[in-house]
Amino acid sequence: MMINNYKIMFHTFFIERVTRLIRQVEKLRALLPLEEYRQHEVTKLLKRITQAYLNTIPQDPNHRDYYLTGTLSKFRRYKKGLQRFRLLFGFANKPPLIAYLYINDADHLRSDGSKNDPYKEFYDLVNKGIFSHNPHDNAMKKWLSETLSGN
Repeated sequence: MMINNYKIMFHTFFIERVTRLIRQVEKLRALLPLEEYRQHEVTKLLKRITQAYLNTIPQDPNHRDYYLTGTLSKFRRYKKGLQRFRLLFGFANKPPLIAYLYINDADHLRSDGSKNDPYKEFYDLVNKGIFSHNPHDNAMKKWLSETLSGN
């Protein structure tokens, strides 16, 4: 998928979390009257997340509001309108791509200092090698190769 000249990539971790959210929204749609469904916080959250990764972020993935510091400074995060949720991604201008890596779930809501904080979970996943910003990392090279070739 291309948006604003960026190749858009989704890590399986991100896909799994968004898929769980979609399933929650589908269940709500089956259970609730239409207006209540539209006003439900989970429905609105999924809409804001989708808007962020399809429209907002691709406009300028290096926007200063997305910067992280310290050991996660190679990654970016989107938080506007997501309350205690965080969408983390990586990007490059050459080749132009955005890799959506992580979205927290209800068990990892933003709370500074919490052992379940999403930044802590993401940091731990980076340390385990689930995510990497190093283009020479073998797992990263394989993922990029497969994703860019469409396999």
